[in-house]
Amino acid sequence: MTKVINSTSGTIKYRLKDTNTQNETSILLDYSFGRNNRIKFSTGYKVNPKNWDKTNQRIRAVSTIKNREKVNSDLMHFSSEFTKAISELEEEQKSEREILKSLLQKIIRGEGNTSVDIKTFFQFADDFIYHKESQSKNLSNVKLSPITVRSYKQTVNRIKDFDSDSKFGVDFNTIDLKFYYTFVQYLEKGNYSTNTIGKHIKNLKTILNAATEDGYNTNLKYKHRDFKAVSKESVSIYLTEDEIEAIYNVDLSKAKDWELARDIFLVGYYTGQRVSDYNPLEKEQIKKFQGTEVIEFRQRKTGKKLFVPLHPKLKKIFKERYDGNPPPELNAPDINEFIKEVGRKAKIDDLISIEKQQNGKIVMDLVPKYILIQSHTARRSFCTNAYLSKMPVIDIMAISGHSTEREFYKYIKVTPQERAVKIAESKFFR
Repeated sequence: MTKVINSTSGTIKYRLKDTNTQNETSILLDYSFGRNNRIKFSTGYKVNPKNWDKTNQRIRAVSTIKNREKVNSDLMHFSSEFTKAISELEEEQKSEREILKSLLQKIIRGEGNTSVDIKTFFQFADDFIYHKESQSKNLSNVKLSPITVRSYKQTVNRIKDFDSDSKFGVDFNTIDLKFYYTFVQYLEKGNYSTNTIGKHIKNLKTILNAATEDGYNTNLKYKHRDFKAVSKESVSIYLTEDEIEAIYNVDLSKAKDWELARDIFLVGYYTGQRVSDYNPLEKEQIKKFQGTEVIEFRQRKTGKKLFVPLHPKLKKIFKERYDGNPPPELNAPDINEFIKEVGRKAKIDDLISIEKQQNGKIVMDLVPKYILIQSHTARRSFCTNAYLSKMPVIDIMAISGHSTEREFYKYIKVTPQERAVKIAESKFFR
C-alpha cells in the first residue's frame, strides 16, 4: 500500500510524471485537498522509474545515483514544511489554490523568489528560465547545461518577438493550434530552419508542461497531436581518412587557436567520443593495462564507462605540443568556429548540397564541405571510417557507446555504394 503524508486538511504524496518512460522523469508533489481538489507541483528533481520506490516514495538505494540521499532528504523536507505551513493557515485559506501554490513556490523554489507573482505565460517563462539558470550554475538540483538554458532563452525571446510583431496576445489561454500555425509561419518567414523551428516548439512544450505541473496553466491544447515539434534529418557529414590526414598535417603553427581546436577535434576523432567527454581530456584518464595505454571515459550522457586505446597520433600530439599532456579545454562554440577554418586551410572544399529557408521557402544551396564541420563531426567520422575499415561493429560500439546496431547504422554516414564495396569483400562474394 502506498504511503502518504496526511496534513490537517489534505494528503501529500510524491509520484512520477511518466511511469512508463525509460528515461528520467519529473518527481511531482501531489497534494489532494477538499472534494476533487488537487495541486501538482514539480520538485525540480528527476529520476528513472526503475530507480523509484513507489511504496516509500523515495529513490531506491542505487549506487550510481550520487545525490540520492540529498534528494530523499529534500522530499521529506518539502512535505514537512508544507504540512507545517498549511497548519498555520486560516481555515478558509486551506482551500485557496493560489495560497497553496505560493507556499510550494516558497518551500521548493526558494525563499528569494516568493515575491514573483506569476499570472501570465511570460512571467512564468522568465521565472522558469531564472530557476534553470540557477540550477545550471550551482548544480544543487537537476543538472542542466548552460547551452540548454540558452536555448530556452532563445525560444522565449522568439515568442516575445512574435507577440510584439503580430499583436497576438500570447498567454496561457491563447496558446492553441491557431497560435502554433501562426508562430511557425512567422519563424519560416524569418528563414529559420525546420530543425530550429522544431527546437523552439519542443522548448515551448517543456515550459508549458512545467507550468501545468505547477498549477499555473490549465489549457492543454498544446498537447494536440498537430502541435508538434517538426524536424528533418540534417546534413551530417563525415570526414574521410584522407581528409582527417589533411587536418592532421596542415601547418597551424601561426594560428594557435586553430591549432588547439584541431588537436581537440583529433582527440574526438581518435577516441570516438562526444565533445562533452573529450573536451577536456585529463592526463589521469590515461591508464595502462597489460602494457597497452588506454583512455578511460565515463560518458556524461549515458553514464557508461568505456576504455579506448590511445592512438599513436594522439600520443605524438600530446608529446610534441603539450609536454605529454592532452590539449587544454576550449569552449565548444570556439571549436566549431575554428575547426571550419582548419578545414578551409586543409582544402576540404568539396561542394555539398544543403536545404535552407529563404523567404519562407526551402531552396537548395551548395556550400564547401568545411562549412559543415563541427565538433561532433569527429565522432561521426570515427564511427564511419572504423566501419569502412572492417573493424567489427560490436568493437566500434564498445568505443562509441551506441547501445544497438540499429542505432549505430542510423548514425554512421555510409553511402549505398560504399556499403556495396564493403559487402563485396565478404567471403560470399569471393
